[in-house]
Formats: sequence, C-alpha cells, structure tokens
Amino acid sequence: MKTILTPTLIRRCLMIGLLSAVAATSAQAQQGQIAKSDGGSDAIARFVMNFGRFIDWPDAAFASADGDLRVCVLGENELGNSLNQIVNGKRAGDRTIAVSNLAGSDVAAARDCHIVYVSSSETGRTAEITGAVAGSHALTVSEIVNFPEDGGMIGLSGERGDRIAIRMNRALIEQTGLNVREQLMRAIQ
Repeated sequence: MKTILTPTLIRRCLMIGLLSAVAATSAQAQQGQIAKSDGGSDAIARFVMNFGRFIDWPDAAFASADGDLRVCVLGENELGNSLNQIVNGKRAGDRTIAVSNLAGSDVAAARDCHIVYVSSSETGRTAEITGAVAGSHALTVSEIVNFPEDGGMIGLSGERGDRIAIRMNRALIEQTGLNVREQLMRAIQ
C-alpha cells in the first residue's frame, strides 16, 4: 500500500515536530533560569540560608555537637560566589554554615551534606541523585523542573516578576528526619 503525502498531511507532520521542539526547548530553558537572572543567584543563596535556619536536623546528622551545617552545590556552580558571600560562615542556630562544591560525579559525597543544591547541570539525574542521598539527612534543593515531583525535596521556580515559587515535598522531608518549622511554612504560603 502506498502512502500519499498530501500538503495537509505534510503541514500536520511539520506542526507536530515544531511543537515538540518548542516544548522540549522551553522546558530546558526553564532549568537554571533563576540562578542566571540578575540577582537570582543571591536570592537562591538567601533561600538556602533560611532553609538552614528554619529546618531542624536531628543530632545524629552531625559528626559532633558543634559540627557545621554543610551546604553543598552538586554539579556546575551556577550560583557563582553568592553562597560564599551570603551564606558561608553565617549562623543557623548554634551552627556555622560551611559551603562547598561537589563535582556532579561525586554524588556519594552529597550524603555528608545537610543541604544539597542540585545544579541545573544535573538535569535528568534527579532519580540517581535522590537515590544516592536516600537514608541520609540531606535536604535536596533545586530549580530543575519537576524536582519535588521526581523525588527531590524543595523545588524553586521563577514566577512572573521577581518572585520565586517554592514547592516542597514535605512528606519526604519529614521522612528524612527533618523538621520544617512553622515560620518557614507561613513564609512560603
């Protein structure tokens, strides 16, 4: 049987291909958009610092009673110096916040962090990363599209204007042994 390509059929095929390409491009373009915007990496750094201040970790999450709260960037550091300037050395309760960078290939080291910011360079690896930190007390944060829906804990996304929306997988956070304080819940609602 012969297939006859009519002009209408050709247009439909081209339209479907074009729409698929636009959808894939716009989903990819959303990844990392906050960090790349003016002041966006500073805003993310402030959020990370407040997560450290308004989420409680069990004592077992720390090597010692006065151990640092470790914040790690996993993958390409799209936040630049923002975490070092805004967060590193600051206090979260009785603990000092220490910032470090981890190569994307070093997922196992993320288990030793308290907050893991997963860079958009790690898009497509959410399941691998969240699986690697499962069973630890690591809070995972990212602006990767659908991050909380795909096993991450906190997803950040840009909204109209300069607002950042926070989506939380609260059940997973609590399952990890972390306690989200009411002040944080009120602030994000």
